[in-house]
Formats: sequence, C-alpha cells, structure tokens
Amino acid sequence: MHDGRAKGARRFIGCIRELQVNFQEIYLVGEAVRGRNIKNCDPPVCQHLPCRNGGTCVSDAEDWFCECPPLYTGRLCQFNACERNPCGHGATCIPKSPLEAVCLCPYGRQGLLCDEPITITRARFSGSDEFGYTSFVAFSSIPSLSFFYEFKLRFTLANNSSAVKNNLMLFAGHKGQGNDGDDFLVLGLRNGRVVHKFNLGSGVAAIVSDQLNPQVNIHTVTFGRSKQTGWLKVDGQRNRTGSSPGPLLGLNVFNQLFVGGYNEYTPELLPLGSRFRHGFQGCIFDVQFRTRRDRKFQVLGQPAGHPAFGRSVGQCGVTPCVHVHCKNGGTCVDSGSSVYCQCPFGWKGALCSETVSVCDVEHSPPPLCAHSSTCIPLPNGYTCQCPLGTAGLYCENAVTISDPFFSGNQSSWMSFPPMSTRHRTVLQLQFQPLSPDGILVYIAQHLSSRAGDFFCLSLTSGFVQLRYNLGDGTHVLQSVERVDLRGRTWHTVKAGRVGHQGFLSLDNEEVRENVTEGMTTLDVATDIFVGGVSTLSFVSTDANEGGPVGFTGGLRELLLNGEEFELTETGAISGANVGDWDGTACGYKCYLIPLHMPLGMGWEVLRHRNSHRHS
Repeated sequence: MHDGRAKGARRFIGCIRELQVNFQEIYLVGEAVRGRNIKNCDPPVCQHLPCRNGGTCVSDAEDWFCECPPLYTGRLCQFNACERNPCGHGATCIPKSPLEAVCLCPYGRQGLLCDEPITITRARFSGSDEFGYTSFVAFSSIPSLSFFYEFKLRFTLANNSSAVKNNLMLFAGHKGQGNDGDDFLVLGLRNGRVVHKFNLGSGVAAIVSDQLNPQVNIHTVTFGRSKQTGWLKVDGQRNRTGSSPGPLLGLNVFNQLFVGGYNEYTPELLPLGSRFRHGFQGCIFDVQFRTRRDRKFQVLGQPAGHPAFGRSVGQCGVTPCVHVHCKNGGTCVDSGSSVYCQCPFGWKGALCSETVSVCDVEHSPPPLCAHSSTCIPLPNGYTCQCPLGTAGLYCENAVTISDPFFSGNQSSWMSFPPMSTRHRTVLQLQFQPLSPDGILVYIAQHLSSRAGDFFCLSLTSGFVQLRYNLGDGTHVLQSVERVDLRGRTWHTVKAGRVGHQGFLSLDNEEVRENVTEGMTTLDVATDIFVGGVSTLSFVSTDANEGGPVGFTGGLRELLLNGEEFELTETGAISGANVGDWDGTACGYKCYLIPLHMPLGMGWEVLRHRNSHRHS
C-alpha cells in the first residue's frame, strides 16, 4: 500500500484479516487508535451451510439469508411451503398440514386469516411460537445513535415463569453476522433481571439490574449510553453503570430497531453478547428515545408510534381467542394478533370441525374446484384459486383477458419474464383503481422478505408511490394528488429511475427526486409481477407502507423500457384469479380505430365497448 495522498492514489476496498507485522499478529479492531468507515467483512454464516432442504445461502457485507426452493420456506428453509395459502395482507403462511395452514399476522392485522384490522395503542407480544417465530415490531433506523442514546419504556409481564428467563425486549445491530466485533445495543430479561448490553466493536459492556419485584405490575426502564459508558435504571432501583472495553467510542448506524422480538429470529446468528433465547412475553409501551442529552424525548416511529412493520402483535389486554371458538376439544392458541386452533387427533380444519380437510377429495361433499384450479381451505369452507384463463366460483368458466381486472381480496397477480432494467427502469401504464392500496408492479433481487434490490410501484392510501432500492437505502416518490377510487377514471402513470435519479408522473403532474449521488444500478432477478405478487409475505418490508396487498381494479397499456406487455392469459407466464375488466376481446385497443376501417364497424366496436365499461 502507499500514501493515500499521492497523485492518482485510490483507497483500498476489500477485506483484511490475520495481519502480522514482524511475525506479530495485529488485532485490527482492538489495537487500532484511529479509523473510519470500517465494517465487518462478509458474514461467516454461509461457510457453515445453515440452509436446509436444498436452500442456497446468500450473503453480502451486512446480512445473510437462505433462498429457498419452491416447496420450502422459513429462515433456514426448514418448513414445507404453503402450497394452499389462505393468508391475506402479507401474512406469513406456515403449513399446519399438507392441506391446512396457520397465518402469522402482520402488524395491524388479526384473526384466522389476518383479514381483520386491529388498533394497537399498547403492543402485546407473545414470545416465540411453536414454529420458531417471535412477535415483534420494527422501527426505521435512528441515524444518530453513534455517541449517545437514551431510551425510556414501560412494560408488563405475561403471567408465566418463562416470561423473565431469557427474553429479548429491544435490539438494534448488525443482524446475521455473529462476529465478536459486531456493533449492537440490546435490552432483555434474564433470570428475573433486566439486562442492557452494547458493543462498539471492541468488546461487550453488560449492565444488570436487581431482581424485578413481582408485586410491581407496570415496570419502568431507563437505559442509555454516552460513548463508552452505559447506564440502566429499573423501577425504584438505584442507577447502575458499566463501560465497554477497548478504544472505540461510536456505535454504527443500523437499518432497524426491533422491539419485543426479531424478524425470523435465530438467536445463534445474532452478534455474540446480544442473544436471548425467546421473544418478550407481555406488553411494552410508551417507548421514547433521545440522541442528545440536551434534547427532549420523542416517540419511536414515523409517524410517531407507528412501526415500519411487525408480526403477531396484539393489543394489550385483548385476546383474539374471544372471537375464535374451537370445536371438538380443540384449544385456541393466542400468538399476539395471530390465532389458530390446535386440534386433537382425528380432527381438522381451522376450527377443528372436520374429520377430513374440506379440500381433500375424501371430504363429504367433495370440493367443487375445477381440475386445473387449487382448493384453499378457509375457516368457513374453501375457495378456489383460478389459474389464468379461468374464472367463476369454482374456476369453471373460461375467460379471455384483454385488459386484466385484479382483486386484492382474491390475491390476484400476473407475472412476466425478467427484462433488462439494471441501468434504466422506465415504466408506463394506465389503471382504474377501486381500492386505495395495492401493488401495481414489483420486481426484486430475491423473492424473499430479504429482497435485496427492488422496484415497486403501488397505491398507498390513494396516492401513487414509487419505492426502489439500489443497495444504498430506499428511495420514495409519491404523487401530489390522490387517485379517483370510484371507478370513473383511467389514470396514466409514468415512473422509474435512470441511474439513481427517480421520477414519478401521475396524469402529467410530475415529481422528481433531488439526489446528487448514490448507487446507479438495479440488480433484480425475479419475474416481473403485475397487480400483486404470488406470495405477498415475500415482498420487501421497505417496498410499501403497511402490509403488502394486491391491487383492485383494471390495468392496461403497460410498457417497461418502451416494450409493451401482452396483458393476456397467454402473454403472462403465470398468475391467479385475474378477470377481464370489460369483457371485450380487444380491450383498450378497441379505441384505436384504424383510418381504413369502415366507419360503421368502428362505431359498433366502440358502442360494444362502452356498454361494458365500469365507468
């Protein structure tokens, strides 16, 4: 290496380890006296081949995950995938049996299928469920935690002994690397005591409270850190302090801050020193923070109190089992907002009311879904998932699609083969919405909750929103006006990015992003999804606000980088539950009357078209 100030010099980019000077090994992190912009190298996890059932371990400098083959799911591809997925609103589907599933609800949803909204003012967490998932909420990163942070919160405990044995309460860190030098901060419960730990990269500081008083119903915690010195105060106990070893003073910035648990929680793969075996059991509320001693405390979330995403979180004092009546000796299992019946041997179904699954051909009466369709069990019967080109209650009718009609309630979607969008992604389409939320177009690096790069055009509360990530954070552009939801207007949207510069135009009213630098390429590999996604829980949590839902309405004239998509049952490579917007064979192209067409023929086509319009 040479002096970085020399003319034409370029700084080293890469990884260094096992450095020796005069046969003396140098501990780079522990013995460094100065430095900046240093991160851990690729995580070592993939070297241990953690993925099961043929899954592929994928890693970058900050994270890792298992890319599962089609028939498997889960953090380590340990579960059979839900081939019959009844779950809505981006819920995590877990197979209960080959024909039945359990839905783990995203934040703000509850019920057997996660189709019921829930208002949460005090979050209730259920710990780890029988499938290994914890309930949690995740907030966007707090950028200035580096040299000072202080948190205040209150909590109540579930009425069982496991609630205070080994439970995570709050975590922010370099998830998934598992190295000694990984930066993190964590709050948890261990053997009846509150524990605050942090690592600035040169060793772990641990501060432990006295035993919690079981007579106290609502506990209060204040914990924080200024450079190397941390503190912890619980209830009326005295303030306790501790310091981290080594010379480092600052904490690296993290992508998210988790409360109550962890997304796809695998404690062995979290940074050493931050691991708690289970998620929190009880309620955590009134969480506030500040990043300077002279500043006021503020509430987590944007807007205040609202997490970016979460799973299986209920309202304190409320159990969804009140509304679920399991039959034949079945037991209602309450996992926060997620709920299901644990059936005794010989009984099946969402409510333990069947001896044979309603989708089993041996059921009496047998399911009536057409041969090419898929039967999906529901709490009160079943529904039929129709392949492209079929429609009807049992998918018994053939349908010709010209302008596709999507239904978010039926998890509609179409997919098309990947295209070259690396340097330029320019999208144009017309749509007529009937619902304020829904995905219009989605592509990603991986079809997984850890999506990597992604590009998503969607409706959010009636606004058109473009979100994309090129590897350096999520870009967000939103239309100025809301769309017409009465089914009277075909809106035209043009959106995309050239390099790192994004743009969005709704009905010729344009919004541009003021970005001067950043990554410039979009690395995606999935199919191009239109109107929804085959598995909504695999949509990146950063791709939209709230849980992902499918689009409801009509869509036509879709072009990507100047190439028009054939939005038909034969033009798409796959899809489900897609109808035709107006019932004509030519769709919006009926309007495009060639000059040489006899006037009478053109008028008949237009009249036929207008007689079938929804507007």
